[in-house]
Amino acid sequence: FSPLPLSLSQFFTLLLSHQHAAAAWSWGVAVVDSKYNSKQQHLFQIEFSDMVSKIFVLLCLPSIAASLSLPSPGTGSSKIRAISLDVTGTLVATREPVIKSYHDAALWAQLPDPPTQDEMKKGFKIAFKERSLESPCYGGVEGIAGREWWRETVARVLHHAKPDVKVSEQDFDRYFRRVYQHFGSPAGYEVLDDAKNLLESKSASELLLGITSNTPTRHMESVLPMLDIHNHFKWFTCSQDVKYEKPSMEIFDASFEEAKFWLPDLKKDEVLHIGDSYAADYCGAKRFGFQALLLDRSDNPAVVAYQDWIEAPDYEGKSVEDVQLNTIKSLNEVVSMLSL
Repeated sequence: FSPLPLSLSQFFTLLLSHQHAAAAWSWGVAVVDSKYNSKQQHLFQIEFSDMVSKIFVLLCLPSIAASLSLPSPGTGSSKIRAISLDVTGTLVATREPVIKSYHDAALWAQLPDPPTQDEMKKGFKIAFKERSLESPCYGGVEGIAGREWWRETVARVLHHAKPDVKVSEQDFDRYFRRVYQHFGSPAGYEVLDDAKNLLESKSASELLLGITSNTPTRHMESVLPMLDIHNHFKWFTCSQDVKYEKPSMEIFDASFEEAKFWLPDLKKDEVLHIGDSYAADYCGAKRFGFQALLLDRSDNPAVVAYQDWIEAPDYEGKSVEDVQLNTIKSLNEVVSMLSL
């Protein structure tokens, strides 16, 4: 459909029919783009986005809330009693691109003929997938320490980045320590703004919050405390500890059992899982029996999906419409849903 003939009054009429809200938004943006110059667009979009967001909260979120057994206005109660959250890409992101951190460490360590960032990017992609498949769960399945897993992975990053360049053990030790220190320091990660809003919201504080994540143990024991968000959570389930990764049933079962320590009568469909991976988070959680929201971070350049080889499992009621209905762009939408 061509967006050009659509007037703003027609746009709002379309928006008022909940089921066409996403299409209305796309067409409305196109109308703005076609009728205003760039400066006018920017000023218009600030007010326009705020106005549409309020309309979306009032009209569209109740429909999503209903699909999740969250309260619509006037119901007075919510079926959801616990929220399970992914970590990387959902709550936190690296402060700078991972490849830049690896490259900067190589310059600091004065490696001979260090790889360029493009070479490092190629090397990381190959090495991370290799290691994840041959030694899953950051060494948890193999029974090795996370640091040992990363040491071998980083060595392969350099090898795949520049196969003809040999790095001495002494030079590599200096380089690896710098990389490992960086991701264990405040310079490594940051809490995403909408995640702060969710964790600090009154609505979320009244629910049981926990972690279900394909991350190393170090994230649970060092990164989250370093970022001062660990106290928001009652349980911490990570793939290295349980030796299974999302979307496997086993990691969600481990997470559910930890949640039930705090709420012994908790049922699966009273848990809402939120994450940024369609395969691992959304489909995995739905298959297990949790409710789920898919957090679309495609507009955030700080969020990169590395486990892109994971296949999405089937679940009862799987459809394009189901996924679209339960996809959000920000955790702020969850705050709004919970407060309805």
